[in-house]
Amino acid sequence: MRSISVVVVDDEQPACDRLSNLLARFKEIKLLGSFSDSLKAAEFIKKNCPDIVFLDVELENGISAFDIISGIRHEAGKCPHFVIVTAHPHYAIKAIRNEAFDYLLKPVDIDELREVFERFRVKTGEDSAFITGKFSSLSKRETEILKLILQGNKSKDIAVKLFLSVNTVNTHRRNILKKAGVKSAIELVKILRPDEN
Repeated sequence: MRSISVVVVDDEQPACDRLSNLLARFKEIKLLGSFSDSLKAAEFIKKNCPDIVFLDVELENGISAFDIISGIRHEAGKCPHFVIVTAHPHYAIKAIRNEAFDYLLKPVDIDELREVFERFRVKTGEDSAFITGKFSSLSKRETEILKLILQGNKSKDIAVKLFLSVNTVNTHRRNILKKAGVKSAIELVKILRPDEN
C-alpha cells in the first residue's frame, strides 16, 4: 500500500507539533512538512501537492483556512484533500460549503486520524484494489461489507447502510473471517492494516 503524503498547517507551533507527533505513529503516513506560516505553507502545498492537508481555521494575520483553500484551488491543477482542524465547532458548516474532505475538532485523537486515512483510501479507490488483490475469493457483497468493517462499522450499522438484516450481515462477516483465516474483525484489520499496528 502506498504512503499517504501529508502537510500540517497551524499558526500555533505547539498544536502543529502535537498533530505531527500523532501522524508519526502511522507508518504509512509521509509527513512532508508542518508550517506555522500559512503563506509558506500555501507555496509548499502548490509545489509538492500532498494527498492530505490538515489546516487550522484561524491562521496568522487574519488569514483563514478557507482563504488558503480557495487560493490553492484557483492556482493548482490537482488539489489536495483538505481536513479542517479547529477548536471552534461553528466552522463546520463553512468547512462543508468549502468542500473540505473532513473536519476535526481539537484536540485531535489518533482514532479520528485513522478514520480520515481510511476514508481517504476508500475515496481514492486504494482500498478496493488492495482488498481485491488480498481477498480475491470474496463475493461482491462480502467485499462491500469488508470495506464497511474497515471503516469501523458494526453489524447493525452495516445492515442499515446495505438494507440487509443483521443476521445476513453476521453470516457474511463469518464467511469473510473464515476466508481470511482469522477469528475476529480485529485480526482482520491487522492483516489489512499492518502499518497501523
